[in-house]
Amino acid sequence: MTLRILISIIAFLIGTHLALSQTKKEKEERINLSEFPSKAQNVLSKLPKDCKRIKFLKETDGDKQSFEAKFKYNGRRYSLEFSSEGILEDIEVRTKMKAIENSTQDQIIEHFKSSYLKYKLIKIQMQFVFNQNLNPDTFVSQILNQEATDIINYEIIAEVKTEPGRELREFTFDKKGSFINFRVVEPSSYAHVLY
Repeated sequence: MTLRILISIIAFLIGTHLALSQTKKEKEERINLSEFPSKAQNVLSKLPKDCKRIKFLKETDGDKQSFEAKFKYNGRRYSLEFSSEGILEDIEVRTKMKAIENSTQDQIIEHFKSSYLKYKLIKIQMQFVFNQNLNPDTFVSQILNQEATDIINYEIIAEVKTEPGRELREFTFDKKGSFINFRVVEPSSYAHVLY
């Protein structure tokens, strides 16, 4: 075994160990818009009137608390996440693998093929991270009108098979399809992460 291969194996094992220490223990509770922080309410009040199936949620993930609005607009599913202070953090938009650029698709699929015995992609989202230097209303409008092209990350919920067994994980890839990290999704979080 060459030194280069040995170093690659060690780096992979260390990365896997660090990633395994993260578990998604998310809990969502349905709330009224009036329970959102006022800054978040202000942004949400400017959503288009034809948004459908709007749900307002308080989310707890370990020690972190946030607020989330989920809805459908023009046939697409969106999720706006706000900090506990009401600051917009990101917008996630459901998508399909075939809608992703071919080279990015290839990178993502190669990661799953080379890392797992089997895999099944369950949910794919484009994640647009809010830049605090922008106006939140403009940012939301650009995403809803599909004017923003700078996707920061892809989040993928996938069931993977490893030697010990099957596991549900949430993966993050950058806009070029390079693997960033994953978190194990606990069964209690399973139902709402699929929306």
